[in-house]
Amino acid sequence: MHGLIFFYLQKFADSAAAGSTSWQGVRSSGVTTIGRFLPSGTCPDADTVAILSSIADTTGRPLPAILEEFGVFLAPHLVKVAGPIVDPEWRTLDLIEHTEEIIHAMTRTPTPGAVPPVLETARQSPTELHLVYSSARRLCPLAIGMMRGIAAHYGETIRIEEPSCLLRGDPFCSFVIEQITPDTHGPRSPLTETIALTPSVDHLATAGTTTAFANLASQNPTPTTIGSYTVLATIGRGAMGQVYLAEDDRLKRQVALKVMHPTRASDSVARRRFFHESRATAAIEHPHVVTIYQVGEHWQAGDRVGLPYIVMQCLHGDTLGDYRARVGRVPLSEVLRIGREIAEGLSAAHRRGLIHRDIKPENIILEGPSHQVKLIDFGLVLDLDTDCSAASVTMDDTVIGTPAYMAPERIDNHSVDERADLFGLGVVLYELLADRLPFTGTSMMAMLASIARGLPPSLRSVAPEVPADVSALVMQLIAHDPADRPASAEAVVDTIAAIEKRLANS
Repeated sequence: MHGLIFFYLQKFADSAAAGSTSWQGVRSSGVTTIGRFLPSGTCPDADTVAILSSIADTTGRPLPAILEEFGVFLAPHLVKVAGPIVDPEWRTLDLIEHTEEIIHAMTRTPTPGAVPPVLETARQSPTELHLVYSSARRLCPLAIGMMRGIAAHYGETIRIEEPSCLLRGDPFCSFVIEQITPDTHGPRSPLTETIALTPSVDHLATAGTTTAFANLASQNPTPTTIGSYTVLATIGRGAMGQVYLAEDDRLKRQVALKVMHPTRASDSVARRRFFHESRATAAIEHPHVVTIYQVGEHWQAGDRVGLPYIVMQCLHGDTLGDYRARVGRVPLSEVLRIGREIAEGLSAAHRRGLIHRDIKPENIILEGPSHQVKLIDFGLVLDLDTDCSAASVTMDDTVIGTPAYMAPERIDNHSVDERADLFGLGVVLYELLADRLPFTGTSMMAMLASIARGLPPSLRSVAPEVPADVSALVMQLIAHDPADRPASAEAVVDTIAAIEKRLANS
């Protein structure tokens, strides 16, 4: 447990139950194992539980109630300490949505020995947020209290449901947090980093990106140059860093520059993941995979560490998700062409021993007038030939990725191979053809449970106009057992090409 928590635990002990406990009293009871608790260090997890248990015993209240009460007490103090990295425009759900990033900046980065809980969030609407909590400490009542404390800090009211809980034997806790005050806040975009460039740079600078650490960006204005590249505009912002439109001063061409955020650059785990993404993507040379031109580090006067950056092909087009939202139902012929090109890009990656692991519409760019597929964002890529995989740099063995497109073997923590990407491709094709997802749920937990059950409705039952051979392929791609899916992405390419030929001759 990070020492900062212990600092406020002392204050809580002195304030609990109107003074019926005290920090000195807890310390003198002998429940702690160390003599000094430094706010900048790490302290044994067992001491946290022992101290809170002692307070519970002294006050005669159950431990879960004390944990939640401590969370309510702790939250406003941490919001105050985190002030420099909290966007002043955020409200309750916004702050909860970005809590993992804030914890990372406050504890994991300056104190590599700290292991904070992993929090995955998905914004369902302006007033509803779904959250998955995973931690060996199993202090979910503390998390509930902190969410209530954040709401109290902003003067708002929230309702919290917990469909699954570690304390009830579930593999992780899931929460549905709903803001029920009339003062709602605007919608937030998915946590994705876009490198596509549309004709309107101003539009792209705000659409399809997050505002995480936006106030830090204002304190560190857009650089004029990065390496030998002249920065023209900010075109994306995400959890790992920012994406700039830039011009290559030597070749006089526009490029996209993904630059790691300063709060992440000093963290060895985050740096490894950033460079792993760039190396993995650069290893693939294919027309349906975004091209990596260069990987480097940007240094400025006074920097203790350089900022890693990736120079990428600048793409002009929409994500598949944006394209579908704009044009509506995509014609069958175009769906087949898109699916074949995705499979061709995946085949090239798989031949290099690389698994993307996050195939979804936001990571598929349709470039130019011909809407040629480009696969982007290999941030979760798994390298089958080395030990340096995304799994090895993920904290607490959390489930990462986008739930709706996640293969069941990833949820169950089983071995993952190329067929996990084929599952994601199948979900994308099902969604395009049926105008709905094959696996649904009202929360992140419900969505994961639906995938784990593996009983999607037949594609032809929801889209009868889809040809039988197309439906059969899609249902095979999303088969629950990887052994029942196509043998390879190349086999999928051949199957789609044969269907396209049949339709052209019919």
